[in-house]
Amino acid sequence: MGQLDLLWEYQNLDLALDKYDKMRKNSPLRNKLIELKNYLVQQKEHLVKLNEEAEKKNHILNRINHEYEDILKAFKSDFDKVEGGQVRSVKQLEEMQKAAVELKEKLAKKEEEIKGLLKDIQALSGKLEEIRVRMVKAKKEYSDTKAEYDSEVAKIQKEYQEVKEQRSELRNKLDPELIKRYNRLKKSRGTAIVMVEQSCCGGCNMSLAALVIERLKKGDDIIECENCGRILYWANKTDADSKSAV
Repeated sequence: MGQLDLLWEYQNLDLALDKYDKMRKNSPLRNKLIELKNYLVQQKEHLVKLNEEAEKKNHILNRINHEYEDILKAFKSDFDKVEGGQVRSVKQLEEMQKAAVELKEKLAKKEEEIKGLLKDIQALSGKLEEIRVRMVKAKKEYSDTKAEYDSEVAKIQKEYQEVKEQRSELRNKLDPELIKRYNRLKKSRGTAIVMVEQSCCGGCNMSLAALVIERLKKGDDIIECENCGRILYWANKTDADSKSAV
């Protein structure tokens, strides 16, 4: 096997490794895991905001309850004065009656505020419970998907390592300078070595001169396409069928 034959096989293995990398990155299971993770993060943030809102509502409710109790105490105090005969004049009684009306109005207002807050807190509690249920379900789905993805990756990694070892063996047989040349071309062109197809460059499809074709047929000279710079590889039809690039 000449250097070009080895380089062609090396590239096939190299492209196979790239394919395995893409399989890992583009795996539907991986994408599903990312979506589930993002969903859980969003739900957690939503949960935190709702908890904060619920805490604020509870603080307000506690404050209003204290205010309600204070008004109730004041109302009861005035009532006890009347019942205990501590009212000495009609004017004092009228003033206490007026204060009682105001206190009753305040109590009614506080009762409405308390009812509204309790309704809001109950609605928030319902939303929080819904989020918790969804998160439990999403975590279970994430765990199951992760196990499936890990199994898939393990299989891909095993095949990847096998191909990588084969590539390493070929690399040891290749001229180090040729490998450097190959890596530069791969970085700039995607593929470094291309098969000649119907007297044309397999990379850019430029027609090759007859002299170039003859040189390719004769030996293992490293010849680059004048147009795209890729290394040209010649193989007869039988070889071409068995050595098609990935």
